[in-house]
Amino acid sequence: MTLTLNLPPQVEQAYLAEAHARGLSLDALVSDVLLARQPSAANTEMPPEQWIGEFRDWVHSHSGDDLPLLSDEAISREFIYQDRGL
Repeated sequence: MTLTLNLPPQVEQAYLAEAHARGLSLDALVSDVLLARQPSAANTEMPPEQWIGEFRDWVHSHSGDDLPLLSDEAISREFIYQDRGL
């Protein structure tokens, strides 16, 4: 597949420098980056147990944020849909 990108000159230069440092062509570097960030790759290659473990780690990483809890009123159906007249 052929793709044309219009990048700011400084971004293009940064990728060219990285490609040169790795001994790759710019096409090969960009292809590697896009393949590594493929959206479906994260969901299909990871076993369910690993996905669950990483999800739980992510959840626990927010435990020290001291976020306020919502009141019972704030999570009530009436409060959520008050502007709709339901």
